[in-house]
Amino acid sequence: MTRLGQGNAGRSRKVIESFAPTAGRVLGVLTMAIGALILGDVVVEWRTWNGLATAGIVVAVCTLIWLSLVRPSVVAYEDELVLRNILSDVHIPWHLVRSARIAPVLAIATEDASYRSAAVSVTGADRRAMRRSQRNAVESAQVGRPQSPGEADLGSRSPADYTTHRIETLAAQYAEKSKDKAQVVRTWRRVEFAIVGAAVLVTTVAALLG
Repeated sequence: MTRLGQGNAGRSRKVIESFAPTAGRVLGVLTMAIGALILGDVVVEWRTWNGLATAGIVVAVCTLIWLSLVRPSVVAYEDELVLRNILSDVHIPWHLVRSARIAPVLAIATEDASYRSAAVSVTGADRRAMRRSQRNAVESAQVGRPQSPGEADLGSRSPADYTTHRIETLAAQYAEKSKDKAQVVRTWRRVEFAIVGAAVLVTTVAALLG
């Protein structure tokens, strides 16, 4: 069962590990930096209704970029795994985690449901590792030598394999520390939604008055 709530937003906790795409974040940060420069120009040089409308558009776009490219990640704490998605965060106590897989995005299975995060997905490195593993298996079969478990693991190891293995390892390691949490909690990104709504409202009003 998933419960709506505030999660642990107000608590300062130690992050054990964080999984997130790098390329998308870099693009998002660069775009937000450009947006900040535009806002600075509006404040200094373009203090008109049209400038205010432009500022509203920039704030709305930068907030959406923050939600979609910069913020999404999968973060491991001692008491839970947090899936930071675009619209909401899902807090999963470790003792409820049954398995983790990536096909094509990360899916965390519990007894009652499966929770997904697009922050972690199959990458080019994963596909190359799969092709390398298949090639090694074919070569071993051609020479009549079975592929050893160690060789198979080395050939198939990929970022996706590492992530799922690491999550399952942490689930087993910290299960006892999370048993005070009875269920999965979902928290919505209300602050960002409010910023986007306010920016759209400001843009509309400024455009009408400009």
